[in-house]
Amino acid sequence: MRVTQALICAAALALAACATTPPPAASGAVPPLPRLDAAQQRGHDFAVRRCSGCHTVGLDDGGAQDGPAFYKLARLYNPISLERRFAEVSAHGFDRMPAVPFTRAEAEDLVAYFDALHGN
Repeated sequence: MRVTQALICAAALALAACATTPPPAASGAVPPLPRLDAAQQRGHDFAVRRCSGCHTVGLDDGGAQDGPAFYKLARLYNPISLERRFAEVSAHGFDRMPAVPFTRAEAEDLVAYFDALHGN
């Protein structure tokens, strides 16, 4: 009988510990960026230089507050839509965003970076 009670008590304590341990996302831990290939890294570097003043360009919600976080935009747009949006932004800006001129190669690298963020 004592062995059964001890096992039940141990199981209850183990379950209680599981219930109080937050999952990694809820603990505030930011997932790391995936390993970036050369084009994705250039896109990331461009984003840090030219976009991070208004947008969060990594996977966390910290940082700039004016524009939407890139990882959220990566969920909304496919590569073709991104290319069109970047062409529009480059030439005319968008909403409160001013025009941010960049080359076609920079836009392609930025699309590659968004692809790395997709799914996060």
